[in-house]
Parts: sequence; structure tokens; C-alpha cells
Amino acid sequence: MAVALAAASVLLVGVSACSSASDNTSHSNGSAERAAELKLQFVGSPISLNPALAGNGGSTVFASLAYDPLIFMASDGSLVPDLATSWKYTDTENKVFEVKLRSGVTFADGKPMDAAAVKASMEYFLKAGGGLATQVGKIGSIEAVDSSTVRINYSTSYPNAATSLSQYMMFGNIIGPDALANPKSLLTSMDGTGQYLYNASKSVPDSKYVYERNPKYWAPDAQLYNTVSVSIIGDPNAVLSAVSTGQVDVVGGSATTVDSAKSAGLKIVTAPFFNWALYLADMDGTITPALKNPKVRQAIGMAIDREAIAKGIGGGYGQANGQVMNKGTDGYLDGAGFTYDLSKAKSLLAEAGYPDGFSMTILAESSLDGKALRAQAIASSIEKLGITVTLKTIATGVPQFITEALSKKYAALVFPVTGTNMGDAYASLQSGMRNPLGYLDPKLEDLNTQSLVANSADRTKIYQKMTTQLTDDAMVIPVYSDDNMTYVGPKVTNVKATALNPNPMPTGPDAKYAWQPVK
Repeated sequence: MAVALAAASVLLVGVSACSSASDNTSHSNGSAERAAELKLQFVGSPISLNPALAGNGGSTVFASLAYDPLIFMASDGSLVPDLATSWKYTDTENKVFEVKLRSGVTFADGKPMDAAAVKASMEYFLKAGGGLATQVGKIGSIEAVDSSTVRINYSTSYPNAATSLSQYMMFGNIIGPDALANPKSLLTSMDGTGQYLYNASKSVPDSKYVYERNPKYWAPDAQLYNTVSVSIIGDPNAVLSAVSTGQVDVVGGSATTVDSAKSAGLKIVTAPFFNWALYLADMDGTITPALKNPKVRQAIGMAIDREAIAKGIGGGYGQANGQVMNKGTDGYLDGAGFTYDLSKAKSLLAEAGYPDGFSMTILAESSLDGKALRAQAIASSIEKLGITVTLKTIATGVPQFITEALSKKYAALVFPVTGTNMGDAYASLQSGMRNPLGYLDPKLEDLNTQSLVANSADRTKIYQKMTTQLTDDAMVIPVYSDDNMTYVGPKVTNVKATALNPNPMPTGPDAKYAWQPVK
């Protein structure tokens, strides 16, 4: 995520890979019946209504309601045909990827979706300046082979093409020709092929976003609601009150309210998601000279009491985690990562020539990290080494935090790592807000290059080597993994989440993947 909200919140990403697939969905809603309205909550305003500029994670909901992806990621991380009926690499180096498009699909503007339209949308996405564009592989060209076939030519091997076309990366969320002719219109309107049409006249920016059923949707049996609304509610207690009283149906939960949610009879759906970390971006010591010394960085990694932080903040819904990947994801390595050893940390700091510590500023935010509690806990741990920490907390939202991070004024920052395979997680660490000063470790770059052409089994082994090397580098200091929590009211069922997709969306190309109204 270069500028993406990477998983920007707590309502509803995960990533998985697939080399080929074909459409075997039935598009039948079975026993599910359409209801009047599904009422959702999100913690903050969307980064943008324009998919090419949007964030992912929970904020994917704003785009996914109106824009179908080429490939749908189900709650178990599997990849399912959507606008694309099949896909495959046509070479042995994972450089040429083709998708076959579904026929009979139209955009909100009424124009048909064909290969030319898909090509135009993809090319716009790559040039629009959004943060997710850096996470979909290095693309040399895109071709409309014929009216129903699109070919993506990668400059370097890229094994995660199918995942990049899912709803979470926005690259495969296809925008219609009319909107592309006037991109500014995408800031206030939507032109997709999705199940719902955004109703700007009924919506109130920064307060409530309203979507109405698309009467021309290609799979009407998958449309289980006439209207879907997303209300912006940030305070955890207000969120709990809203779902408990029926003002909304599904909301993002919080460790601070989960016991009350249980008492209220709400269903709690959880899956590990945000892996909170301290990024020591100033690897060359330009801003804070001490950080150039690897012993200093290792000392900081060892000084953090992860178990205490997970218990104190996670409230039983989080796990101490000293490595970049969450347990259950591709690249996680048992026994790897940082462990708490304050005595050894102090010794390392003294060996590095800083027995009395030094001073540093850490950039934090209080939107995803409510009240910046995680950043404060990390800072408190570091200060036990004698390091004087100044927290600069951005309270005006994640977009503003990203802008500040990219200013290159800060040696370190606190923000989560996301991704269900090391390839995608590492892509977010190569540049952008998590790595504003652009440090790249040649060893990691080499391992990453190897992973791009490896088979699945070998790729996992390479990913695990990358996990070890990231710990040795100590640019990223993971702390603990939050469980993503979703509270589900009594009117909705079939809300599921897993480690491979902790942020499921309410819609799907078939009703069996969608959130369903309770009869």
C-alpha cells in the first residue's frame, strides 16, 4: 500500500492466489429472499469514491457495492469467477495473464462491458495516482485480444495476478467509459457493473452513503437487498449502541465493547487482520543517526513487551506477534520474529554506543489506532531503554496521516501490516507511506524476485526466508495482531471471516457468498 488505506479499518482483506479458474457458479439464491435494506457502519469517510484512488481493507465496501471485480474473493480466501469467467497464465514465467470476460454485463451508464472497456479502466487505474497501483505488479502493457479477452503483460514475473483483480485491490473493479471520460465525476458518482447504484442525492458525504439495487445487474438472484446504506460512526460505544438498537445491522467491533456486544446477543465474527508494527524507516540514519546501527534497531525490537500490549489493548482478541505475517498466512514461520528481552536489548544498545539512549520522533494516528493507544504502548516500551520518544499523532484521519508520513520528516511511524501472503505484504513495504525514505534490502529484493517465479511450495519456503530476513533487518518491528471484529445483528446471517479474508464484503456473484437476510 503506497498511499492506500490498506485495510483501512474495521468493518468488513485478504489475499490469495490462483493460476486459473472457470465459472461454475449457479447464481441461484436458494432459500435467500430479498429484504428492504442492509444497514452497515464504517469508522470513517472513504478515502475516495473513485476505485482508482480508494483504499482497501474494510473501506472496500464503498466501491464493492457499485463495482464488481473481475475475480471475487470469498470469505475463505478462494477466488471465484465474477466479471471474469476464467483466467490463466499463458506462459511459464508468470508474466502473461489472460482473463475471459462474462457476456451480457453493462455499466451503470448502460454501456456494455467488453475487453476495450476493461483495458481502459485498468490503464486509468495505473495512471490515476492511487496508492494501490504499486501493489498490482509491474505492468508493461494491457491488451484487448478480442471483445471478451484481456491480456496483462507484466514487466517482471508476478504470481499474484488473480488476487490483484479481486475486489480488495481495486485494479479489477472496472469503471465505465462515461466516467473515464470525466474522471472528476468519480469523486461524487459511480459508474460500475455492481449490484447497487450509488445514490448521491440520498447520500450525505462524511455521514451516510446510500446504494440502491441495480435493475440491470447480470445476476439478479445475488441481489439480496433493495437498498444498502453505510453510516459513518467512529466512536466504539456509539457503534455498539447503533447495532444493539437496530439502527444498523452489521458494524465493526472493538475490544473495548466486545463483552457488551456479547451481552446484547450480537454475533461476533473475528479473524486476525491488522498486524501492528513500528516502522524504522530511517535505515540510513538521516533523521535519527542511531537508527543506522542494526544493534539499535534490534534492541528496539526486543524491548517491546508484546504479550502485555496484546493483553492490555486486544482484550483477548489479539495475539502477540513479532513477525510480519499473521499465523495462518503464507510466509508465517513458527518460532520466528522478535521476542521480549529487555536486558539483552539494553546490552545491545550499549554495545551500539548509546547506553543512555537517544531521542526520536514517531508518527502515529488515532483513527485506526483509537486514541493512539498502540503507538503509546510501543513508545512506553521503547522508553524503558532510555530512549526519549516524542509521539506526533495525526487525529484528522488516515489520508492526512499518509500525507504526513510521505513528507519524509519522520524517522519512524506506527501503522499495521496487512496481507495474507508475504508477496503482497512485502509489496506494501517496498515504497510508499510504510517506507517513505525508500530503503530496500538487496537480500530481500533477491528473495522476492525468486518468489515471483517459484511454484507454490517453493514460494512458501522463500516467503519464510523473507520473514527471517525482515527480522534481521529490523526495519519493521511487528508488535501484535488485532482480530478484526464484526458485530452482526439479528436480521443478517452468512457473515464469515477467516485469516485469508478477515474483511468479507456483503455482496458476491452468487447469493451463497453474500450476507443474507434472516427470514
